[in-house]
Amino acid sequence: MAAKTKSRDLTPTGGCNNSNQERSVLLALSWYYPEIHRGVAKFARDRQWHVTADLDDLVPRHWKGDGVIALIGGTVKLWRQLWRLNVPIVDLSESRPDIELPRVTVNNEEVGRMAARHFLDRGHRHFAFIHRWEMGVSRRRLAGFQDELKRNGHTCEVLSWQKEQGAREDSREQRHRWLTQRLAKLPRPLAAFVVRDIEGVEVIEACVSLKLAIPEQISVLGVDNMETICDCLRVPLSSVETNWERVGYEGAALLDAIMNGQPASKEPIYVPPAGVVERRSTDSLAVDHPGVAAALRFMRDYAHEPINMTDVVKHVAMSRSGLEKAFRENYPRSPMEELRKVRIANACRMLSESKLKIGVIARRTGFQTAHNLCRTFRQQIGISPNQYRAEHRREASS
Repeated sequence: MAAKTKSRDLTPTGGCNNSNQERSVLLALSWYYPEIHRGVAKFARDRQWHVTADLDDLVPRHWKGDGVIALIGGTVKLWRQLWRLNVPIVDLSESRPDIELPRVTVNNEEVGRMAARHFLDRGHRHFAFIHRWEMGVSRRRLAGFQDELKRNGHTCEVLSWQKEQGAREDSREQRHRWLTQRLAKLPRPLAAFVVRDIEGVEVIEACVSLKLAIPEQISVLGVDNMETICDCLRVPLSSVETNWERVGYEGAALLDAIMNGQPASKEPIYVPPAGVVERRSTDSLAVDHPGVAAALRFMRDYAHEPINMTDVVKHVAMSRSGLEKAFRENYPRSPMEELRKVRIANACRMLSESKLKIGVIARRTGFQTAHNLCRTFRQQIGISPNQYRAEHRREASS
């Protein structure tokens, strides 16, 4: 029988210290993310907090303090331990939305939408969503993934271990057998969005067993960008960077406000994902037409030069009308739309990562002049390059 969950008063209890005194804060993570710890630590240093983070005993019996930053998992065990502390708690996950707590967490629906756009931009038409457990986080990521695909006229196959296998043995061997059976039946080239990096490893291992080429036959995208996992595979795993460090920092800031007497909103605070870190597992274009594939590769390789449609047509040895028709039938954008998109993406990266002048960026991204870059940038992004740079600097500093 499932245990009942309790809502709690979000008002700080009498156990909290005065705001100008050193506070004692517990960091209790059911899944340990060093990025969360780093974000909390950055905030804690400025406030002279004492932070307890015992990875072996998440809620030490002797601990007495002022507040808790938690990542509550799918079971109620951790929540029961935290409830007895009777101090303000901020949760950094959506695994237990039935527990009424102030929350700061990743915008998981946007994670799903970002994954879908990553695959759509590479011309994919067959999609799968793969997860192990039916939890709030995976459901939200699935919802965003499906929503973005639907807006572009596509659907996806859902592979859910828990839903399909029920109470059967949950071992790596069983999951491997299930994945190989399911993946073998799906159309290719396939874009597989996996709810976490650790499950992404299992998908890559299943593809290796099936002798399916990654990314040519199956592209695999994970979530969390855990470099120690993603970089140490036979095929390095592309992954959505979820921005956990900022989640930790903002969670600490919310807890600080609550401990200082400010009312906590019951609406979660969502932190947007930082982007997709692309590695080999998605580094391909899912286009069957050889002329379109050659044109796309040429544009991506030479977008920094002042190439135009004439250069693209000459490279693929097709007529202009024939190439444009092939793009309409095999790719979501026209050749010039794709070239403009690649150049804008390169300009955005340079604006956020460098101090180069606008004219220099224009020349290095194929726009040739600052005027051309500014005009196209406003049309596509809605703001000027300088405004874009200022916004990203403010976000980075926060």
